[in-house]
Amino acid sequence: MRKYYQAALVVIAVVSLVSLLFYRHEYNKLRYVLEVFNYFGKPNQKNVETNCTNNVPIFTKFNMNFEEPLSSWQRLDNEVYVYSAYNIREKEIQAIGFGSPNNIKDMQCAVFFENEIKPILGSFSYLSINNSFNVTNTDRSFNYKGYHFYCSYIKNKIPVGIMIFTKSNTNLNDVPILPIKSQPHSLNNSNMGMCVTPPSTKPMHPLHMIGFINFHDIIGVDNFIVYDFGISNEFNSNFKELSQSQNPYWTFTYTVIPWNFPFPGIHPTIMKDLIQADCLYRTYNKIMYVTTLSWEEYIVLRYHHSLIDLMADFKKSRLKADRYKLKTQTFCIQQADSTVAKNATFMIFKKLHFDSSIPDNQPIYIYNTHEILRKNIYTRDIGKDLVTLNRYKYCLGSLNAETYTEDSSVLRFTEDIQNSQIFRKFITENRLLLDNNNLQV
Repeated sequence: MRKYYQAALVVIAVVSLVSLLFYRHEYNKLRYVLEVFNYFGKPNQKNVETNCTNNVPIFTKFNMNFEEPLSSWQRLDNEVYVYSAYNIREKEIQAIGFGSPNNIKDMQCAVFFENEIKPILGSFSYLSINNSFNVTNTDRSFNYKGYHFYCSYIKNKIPVGIMIFTKSNTNLNDVPILPIKSQPHSLNNSNMGMCVTPPSTKPMHPLHMIGFINFHDIIGVDNFIVYDFGISNEFNSNFKELSQSQNPYWTFTYTVIPWNFPFPGIHPTIMKDLIQADCLYRTYNKIMYVTTLSWEEYIVLRYHHSLIDLMADFKKSRLKADRYKLKTQTFCIQQADSTVAKNATFMIFKKLHFDSSIPDNQPIYIYNTHEILRKNIYTRDIGKDLVTLNRYKYCLGSLNAETYTEDSSVLRFTEDIQNSQIFRKFITENRLLLDNNNLQV
């Protein structure tokens, strides 16, 4: 009998030893995996690292440096101004300018190179930015336009600054030197970016701007580049703080670009064209897709949940294009609030009828940034069954109920917004010192 007990003990000992070795092997594998997660981050969780020893989330964001170059409108002469300069193509500098074509014909350029003091004369050329209108001055009429300025050079060195001046200008000490931002030569990211033009009415209620960022954050916009002219420092500071936070809830970037445009009363389409041109240079090869909107415009997806998913489906279906044109619907903000969303906070959920008689004179595009700066680009229209651009504005004249059509597709995002972190922080917690008496504006 004792022999059986001894045999059983031997079997138990062997099984225990094998189990211990197996457990130790699995433990080492798990520990290795956790160390990898701790160093590189969890799978499918972008830029997030988790310290496995104390369970403290660490969020690391890539700095896109959208604020470079630090731009402002510089006067070249009485009728020509320049804003920003970039180095996109080899041996060529691209700048954004505005002015009279009569004066631009007499311009030339000089380039500063790395580790050199004396500039080298370049070859100047220009190309007008599309969709510009004539601007009427109070004294006389000028045919002002937005322009791409080009300055080509032959040196095999890195350009760091550019001067643009008239051929008759002999005093270069008064000519501004624009810093040049050399952009990446290959695409770094597949994110979605949005450049935002200054508000048409100033000051704009913070609630509307919060709703704009909140909504587009929900549909996957990762980068907001705001051209600032009339936005409060408090608003910008709050969203900058969130975008720089290590908290993984805040996955977007928020960049403020100065916009001291020297011509008041300019047509909003001209301003948007200029900002869009600068936006394409500024985001070149940093993100994959970008669009330029005003604070009154919203991209409403009908089927997809994010813009990246929509673009990915176009790519899979071999419907890829250099830019995609959105169908625009105009919602007059003086219309009565819809009874469908009585308790909605944001205006877009209360104004649900668009005026089909208002023509679409301001087209909106989603650009493929790394391909768009070619001279010949291919545009594809996106059907209204997939996405629309909702524009909310005050409509002049009396409203015509016969031309009104209901579109409640935006309501599919109501619950997503109310559950979002931005809504909780700025609306529920009232962190932006909103005027509670005007929340339903």
